[in-house]
Amino acid sequence: MRNYLETKIVSPVEKLLARDAAAALPILDIEVSRTTLHHRKGMVYRVSVNLAWGGRTLHAAQEDEDPRAACDLVEEEIKSEIKKQKSRAFSLEKRGARRAKKDLRLDPAARMYRKGRIRDEGN
Repeated sequence: MRNYLETKIVSPVEKLLARDAAAALPILDIEVSRTTLHHRKGMVYRVSVNLAWGGRTLHAAQEDEDPRAACDLVEEEIKSEIKKQKSRAFSLEKRGARRAKKDLRLDPAARMYRKGRIRDEGN
């Protein structure tokens, strides 16, 4: 089960966070448990993943009849959470850059000098 968790959850998370790992050390907490001890059928196994990364905490949890199936579902969910956070950070950065560019635009009434003369002077 440990090898399965490493190939299904740990490796993809490491791959997604490869560039950001140097800036903020991610902490991945995986928990595999049974919800009840007396039931033998149904949604008995629960896999939950907590990822503390860059001041944020991402959480994904799934229940299923088989622990491996629950692990597969959690893998998809945590991947989507990571991608959502990364795209959010990128879009916030782009939004800030657009705002800075907008603030740098000059007023139309500003005078632009060219070779000692005022542009659009005369005719």
